[in-house]
Amino acid sequence: MLRHSAHVLPRIGNFHHTVGLGLLEGLRERYGDLVRLAKASRKRPVLYVFDPEMMREVYESCSTEPPRWDLKSPLHAQRTAAGGCPFHGDETKAIWTSVRALLQDPALVNNFEKAFDDIAIDVTRRFGELRSAENALNEDLETEVYRWALETLGLATLGIRLGCLAGPTHVPTADTRKPEKTSMDDDIPDLCSLSKRCVSGLTPAEALVRCAREIADSSYLVRSEGTLKPESKTFNAALKAFDKHYSLTEHFLLQAILEKSGETRPEQAFLNQLRPLQQRVLPLVADVLLAGVDPLAQSALAMLYHLSLNPAQQQRAHDEICWAAASVEAGAGNQKLSYIAACVSESMRLHPATGGVVRRSTEELSVGGYEVPAGVDIVLAHGVSGKSEKQWGRAKAFIPERWCDVGWEPLKASRAHPLASLPFGTSCPASGIAGNMLATLATRVLKKFRLEWHGPAPNMATTGVNKVQPPYYFVLQNAH
Repeated sequence: MLRHSAHVLPRIGNFHHTVGLGLLEGLRERYGDLVRLAKASRKRPVLYVFDPEMMREVYESCSTEPPRWDLKSPLHAQRTAAGGCPFHGDETKAIWTSVRALLQDPALVNNFEKAFDDIAIDVTRRFGELRSAENALNEDLETEVYRWALETLGLATLGIRLGCLAGPTHVPTADTRKPEKTSMDDDIPDLCSLSKRCVSGLTPAEALVRCAREIADSSYLVRSEGTLKPESKTFNAALKAFDKHYSLTEHFLLQAILEKSGETRPEQAFLNQLRPLQQRVLPLVADVLLAGVDPLAQSALAMLYHLSLNPAQQQRAHDEICWAAASVEAGAGNQKLSYIAACVSESMRLHPATGGVVRRSTEELSVGGYEVPAGVDIVLAHGVSGKSEKQWGRAKAFIPERWCDVGWEPLKASRAHPLASLPFGTSCPASGIAGNMLATLATRVLKKFRLEWHGPAPNMATTGVNKVQPPYYFVLQNAH
């Protein structure tokens, strides 16, 4: 009667204690590279694919498509009736195709280098202000990282600074400090500092950060149709959050379109390509600021965590930064920070933003010699293949050298299958530029500080995005 659901039943199931990537890794270890899981709570069976070569068969079959909600869903009906944010039409799909092509151009990506660096300088300064006793970062670190992510994505999309990093940092007091949780309080959400302030006292940028945190923390983007019924509180809370986010995005888009300056700044190159569309580009910008901030922020937290656990690699990255700065002072020009980029790549391999890509079979296809019927959800688990010993060697270890041009030949990243590690999936248009954003942040943080982790390993959770769960035990020492 329970079918495969028995595997995940509390206490008695084989995988009752695992969630997210932990569940996928357990399935891979126990059953191999191709696993069918038909839970009673799902309308469709799920096929998990862990081998990169089998993933290639799925991608090249042309018999799958991304799963979509039924157009008769309550959420779609409500949005259409209210005249709010439109669902994707043919024009929006065409715009996304063009955006992906634009962001593959290295010249366009290089236009953001100086602006990304300015944002990284601002957030690094704010990190320093967050330090409390013995240089431990206080509880608002996550909100600061989300501020950085929104400011960076906003600049990349709109070519303007949103102001997410303006204003003073949050200093906990006896009245605003988070109470220590007990085992009975696990269901109480951790609210960011902005949620404790009056909405009328927030700037538009702060309101956007607060709204983005609410959507991310409540997992509204990955809610099933069953939990978004019109009569439920969750449905109405999600609708209110999406409407607020959409109106704030429109505010900043109009500000960017109407901005008048003497000359075009380099970071406006992307917006200028889309400027002829005027406000019709709003759904795209809303998508970027809605769905992009959580993966970028969590990737940044994971990167800082991995660096804090590996002082030797952190020291080498710091030395590279100092050497590059000395080269500029000597007139040798800017030097490529290849080791910083390698640290970012290795962090995203070990802690990808997504566990994989979901495709739904539209007709029968063959995967690994097995026939897969139409209507099956196929999960291409790049998050598991990214830590496969067969593909990487010492797969659980943080070894940035595997991404460098010289050395570590037996562990070279180039020896792994091209599809083994795809941290942001295959269709995210910002997958290339995200590495530049993270590398710039790491450069500024490691130039000024030394990262340490004084506490137990954090829990990892998967709610649409793989998240490093608080509390965070970062200590930020001054660099010498």
